Amino acid sequence: MDAEILFLMMEKDESEFLAHANDYCDSIDIKEVTSELHIGDCKLLFTHSVLDNETLFCGKLEIRLGREEYNCTDHAKAMSVFRKLRNYIKKGYWSRLAYNHQNKKGKLTPSRNHWLGPEAKKWKDTDSSNHILKLSKTSWMEFDIGF
Repeated sequence: MDAEILFLMMEKDESEFLAHANDYCDSIDIKEVTSELHIGDCKLLFTHSVLDNETLFCGKLEIRLGREEYNCTDHAKAMSVFRKLRNYIKKGYWSRLAYNHQNKKGKLTPSRNHWLGPEAKKWKDTDSSNHILKLSKTSWMEFDIGF
């Protein structure tokens, strides 16, 4: 089973999230792009949000179970930790993002699966026209605070 949650985090959001995650994980291996949160012999993958110039790109927390390359025995515990961390994001992050759909010019479409951290929201609010929230460097999808 694979599951993921996508988010936009500033450095402070990430630090607070990882401090919270530390309470549930056996260890956290911080890496430049994708860090590993270890739960028994399983791991969650945490891809950092990236701020490049005035554009903040999405990061994600994911769990991959049932694949041979991610084989582990602590499935239930890893899923439980993933759910707790996902709920932490859903409880404290802004969920009312919208994007301009390519085929619906000028009409904002609600995004139901992307979450904006508290510090990232403050950052966006300080200069909403120049601070850009984007899915990825190659994606056309740019988010705005909506609804």
